[in-house]
Formats: sequence, C-alpha cells, structure tokens
Amino acid sequence: MTPKPVHHFQPNEHILSPKGIPIPGYSLDGSGIYDPARVRAAPWRLKEWDFYQITDENLCLQLTIGHVSYAGNCNIMFFDHAAQEHLYTKDIVIPLPFRSMGMPSDAHIDSVLEVERSGVHLRFTTRSEERRLTAKTDRLSAEISLKPGIQDTITICTPFDKPNEFYFNEKINLLETEISLIFDGKPWNFNPNATFGLMDWGRGVWPFSHEWLWSSLSSRLNGRLFGFNLGCGFGNSEKASGTENVIFYGDETIKLDRMTITHQPDFMLPWVLDSGDGRFYATLTPHHDRTTRTKLLFVDNVCHQMFGPFSGHFLTNDGSRVEFSGQIGFAEHAVNNW
Repeated sequence: MTPKPVHHFQPNEHILSPKGIPIPGYSLDGSGIYDPARVRAAPWRLKEWDFYQITDENLCLQLTIGHVSYAGNCNIMFFDHAAQEHLYTKDIVIPLPFRSMGMPSDAHIDSVLEVERSGVHLRFTTRSEERRLTAKTDRLSAEISLKPGIQDTITICTPFDKPNEFYFNEKINLLETEISLIFDGKPWNFNPNATFGLMDWGRGVWPFSHEWLWSSLSSRLNGRLFGFNLGCGFGNSEKASGTENVIFYGDETIKLDRMTITHQPDFMLPWVLDSGDGRFYATLTPHHDRTTRTKLLFVDNVCHQMFGPFSGHFLTNDGSRVEFSGQIGFAEHAVNNW
C-alpha cells in the first residue's frame, strides 16, 4: 500500500482557506496560522479553549478557560490520582460569551487570557518562552511557571466530513514546572523531580456529536526527558494529512503515523496503545478514573481520563528499540455532544 502523503505546515501558512476550508496537516514547530476571521460557521458553533495540566506521580492540577460560544467555562480541578482522591473542583459558567472572551489566536504569541468572576480568578500569561498561570478561589491558590523542556511541539489541523468543519490543536508536553499551591490553608508540594506541565490549545468547528481517544505522558527515561502525545478517533481520517502522534525522547522527536487506543468496558482494566507497524506498543494499567460529566444547556459530555503507569517499547529514528515501564501518564475516552 502506498503511504498516504502528509502535509507539513510552513511558517506564515494559514490552516483555513479564505473560504474557511481547512487545510489538513501538522507541524512540529508551532507553524500554522489560525485566523478566526476565516471561520465560516454559525456564531454558536465555534469552540475555543486553553487547557493546562500539572502532574507528578501523585497530584494533578487542571486549569481551563474556554467556550463553546453559547456557554463559556472556566474550571479548576485538583486531585490525588495515586490515592484516587478527588480534592476540589470549581466551575464558572459564562452565558453566551461567543467571541468576547479574548481567546488568543496563537498558542505562542505574548498574551494575557483572564477571567475574574464569582470569586474565581484565572489568568494565563504568555511571555516569550514562559507561561505563568494564576488560579485563586476562596479555597485554592496556585502560582505556576512553565518553560519548555524540549524544542518541538505537535500541531494538527483535522478535517471532518463537512467542508467548513475543522479542529486546530497544539499540544506541548514536558513543560518544566515550578508550582506553589495552597489548598484549604495548607501548602501542597509537588515533587520537583517528577512534575511536568502539559498544554492543550484547541480551536475549531466540528460535529455536535463526536468522540476521541487521547493519551499523553511527560516523564523521564534513562536520564532523558521522555513523553508522547497519541490520539485517534476524531475527524475524517480519509481527508487527514498527518497525525498528532509523536514521541519525545531526549533531543529526538519520533513522528508516528496512525495509532489505535483500545480499552475494555471496565475502564480500570489495561488499555492498549498500538501503532500497528511495530514502532510503538504500550499498555496502561489505570490506578484512577477521573470521570467528568457535563450536562448544561445543549451540552452532554462524559470523559474517562485514566491515570496510571505505562509499560511498552518504541523504536527511535535509527531503529533502536527502547523499553519503558512505570512512567505515569493518562489515556482518555471522551464521548461528547456540544
């Protein structure tokens, strides 16, 4: 079978045509221009979010600012995945924000994204190579600094069946993290040797009903930074030109093609992640199911985000086989109507 051609976005290349048609492709350096003025869809269909996750081998803090046009959502979630203990959730719903939330059109430009209402203050500041996050409520206060641990990221523009539907997304693994967090008056210490940040930056217009499988890991292996971003099940794979599947190992970026992520009806049973070509295979043995369910207006979403240790192997770009075991990450299955 002839390999399917892939498209690499170049600097200053738009991911939407002037008529709003997505240009499928990917990049490893953040290339790909998202211009909201080129979106051709009803005002209530645009979805935009900035999501950050800070984890070590025990604790996880998640911060989100985003909207689905007819409803904005700001979220703070704090939990101990190793102890299977939910500690805190705070949600703020913003009715009918449409494009008024000031979401940046690029994940790397200097920007300040801020929401302050109902006793909650969230601020995401990007300046050059550093991201500073602030979260404050009556019970939780966090100050976070994130700096890239590796050079490459993964950016993807995914098409759907209809010509003006698309998903433009950039994920940054292995963000070196400094975090100060106080919850209910008590400092909570993340392990500085095992703490990494993850950024998930998404913009798009896609079908009301959809699902995805996604897995991410940021850790160390053999004294090197090690992580991956893997996904499947979202968009029109026949129209796609490139995938979001990538491994980071030391100073090497290993690009993968298609990936399958499978699980049993019991989400706590082992998950399997397989590239199908021998270049990557892993199992996740979950120790925590962070299930979120959202029912709001037209929104009806459920996501099982499974945390636990991964074991498996991958091939480097020169074909060398690398084994790994015990690194903590997650895989999730989301079924959404929004």
